[in-house]
Amino acid sequence: MASNNGNDKGSSQTPDTIVCDSLADIKNEKKEAQSGKKAGETSRNSKESAKGYKICCLDGAKETHEVYQDILSCVTLEQYKKTEIIQANIENYIKKDADIEKLIAESSKLLNDLCTKIVAANSELCTMTTCINEIVFSKSNKKKRSKEEKQNADEVTACLDDINAKSGTLKDKGENAVESVIIIAGMQTFTNTAGLKDFATNLMTSVTTLKECAEANVASTATEIETFREELNNVVLELAEMQCEEASQSTTIEGLCEVIDFICNCDCDGECLDLCAEFDECCKDSDDTPEKNIQKIMKDQN
Repeated sequence: MASNNGNDKGSSQTPDTIVCDSLADIKNEKKEAQSGKKAGETSRNSKESAKGYKICCLDGAKETHEVYQDILSCVTLEQYKKTEIIQANIENYIKKDADIEKLIAESSKLLNDLCTKIVAANSELCTMTTCINEIVFSKSNKKKRSKEEKQNADEVTACLDDINAKSGTLKDKGENAVESVIIIAGMQTFTNTAGLKDFATNLMTSVTTLKECAEANVASTATEIETFREELNNVVLELAEMQCEEASQSTTIEGLCEVIDFICNCDCDGECLDLCAEFDECCKDSDDTPEKNIQKIMKDQN
């Protein structure tokens, strides 16, 4: 059997050095895997924080979206519809106001004409009454009247009194009508519904702006929800990949530790695993005190 203790000087590498060199490579690979695992843990923690942040952003976007939807549904649309009705009613009132103004003007003209005619008729009635009284009730005629003429004179007097009473009533009613028209005209002028047109227009402009703003915010927040959801999904995918990579590195580290432990600490009856037993430098930087070195020290002491 060839020497296993490095006594073959003709060979550049002995089994001892090959095992030790391989063990050194394994340890380097283990350290590299441990460093990679720590870096992965740091990145994973960062991604966990990013995931939490994206969840908060998504929840905030959903809440904001619901708020703007409520504003649009419960406030803006209701006020917009009411403003439409107000504007339509004001337009109708303005039209009716113009019709009323026209009727007032026509009524005033008719009443003025009526009053003029009533005054003229009343003047004529007074003249006629005076003439009849002079003719019928003159002293010369009064002495010559018969009983039938007296009766006719009384009927004429009663008829004239009735005409005068009706003429006075008609004149009073005409004057009352004129006063009523004047009052209505004053109220119509004071009402001035045409002045509400600008108010209705400005109100509609403001409510329309509010409605468009609410609709734009609903659309923008819906887009934000989609964006944050997509970003959250990407973070989750990246985090899942990191977790798998971290698990893989943990498995690699565990396997390398088992290999190192098997080479340095396993107690075996065969000579194949005793190749490094005489080399203190080979296993001294392992996590635990190498079992083989302990065995060598105990052997030397005996």
